[in-house]
Amino acid sequence: MKPLKSLPFFFAMAGCKRHCVYCDQTRITGETSAPTPEEIRQVLRQQTGPVGIGYFGGSFTCLPAERVDSFLEATRAAPAGSSLRFSTHPLCLSPEILGRLKDATRKGCPIACVELGISSLDDAVLESCGRGYSGEQALQAVERLANEGFPVGVQLMIGLPGQNFDSTLDDLQRLARVKGPRSMDLRLYPCLVLQGTPLESLWKSGRYTPLDTETAARWAGHLLLEALGLGFNILRVGLAETTALSSSVIAGPHHPAFGEIAWGECLARLLTRNSAEGPWIEHPNRRSLFKGHGKRGLERLAELSGRTVAEAAGHLSFWPCVKTSRGKSRG
Repeated sequence: MKPLKSLPFFFAMAGCKRHCVYCDQTRITGETSAPTPEEIRQVLRQQTGPVGIGYFGGSFTCLPAERVDSFLEATRAAPAGSSLRFSTHPLCLSPEILGRLKDATRKGCPIACVELGISSLDDAVLESCGRGYSGEQALQAVERLANEGFPVGVQLMIGLPGQNFDSTLDDLQRLARVKGPRSMDLRLYPCLVLQGTPLESLWKSGRYTPLDTETAARWAGHLLLEALGLGFNILRVGLAETTALSSSVIAGPHHPAFGEIAWGECLARLLTRNSAEGPWIEHPNRRSLFKGHGKRGLERLAELSGRTVAEAAGHLSFWPCVKTSRGKSRG
């Protein structure tokens, strides 16, 4: 089935009841305020085919009930076949709210996914970030949504204060136990130090040390491999690059193609896990993950396999191979 055209609307900090130490949605997205329901209707009425509506950037179901209803009702202006996905806080999923979401679905606003900004399930990490809930409460929210029949997505982070790789691996495994055989979307973001956030003060005082890009890429790539094995559907790795974001980051693993670098790490680990020394065959669409960004993926393939970069390149081909005029294979 062809994916729907994505049509996101950003609710910068809307509904957020507290300010997490690392977060500033305005600096991340460049958006300063949420659209009105009427503005959303006007955009949706202009669409000529079904769209995937997204309400992102805040905690949607934490908004006042009448505001939630008005934004849900606005989606009915979209062409038939459209659907809604939104992000929200784990503590804003009361039975009343779930009832409103079910009612909206019955009235023509199918909900494609409810994404929970979990960040971590480690209680110490959550407390240091000012998230306002425990790991167990977050898991209960995931399970509640899934049991009520809503498609679920989770947003995790790496490099948070007090966090380490084992903590994030445990997060994935705990989520997988709740997920069971069901589908679950996953977004993975590195923690960046943004201007004006409490995390900036922690960093300047020496109480927080962000990950460097290479460490973050290895961490994220390893988690991606684990997540795929656990049956998660990976939606995104790394924040979308915007002018506002690039001008606001003052420390941390900021790279405009962080997702590509992390996926290159993941594939290098996957190939060497399946065949320690090669040969390896990959899809042509993944060529840039090995040969782009200074051949970083290829270098990791060499390092993990114990070969030189030239040897690793010689053992890596891209299917289907094309025969050159001299009869040699070119991947």
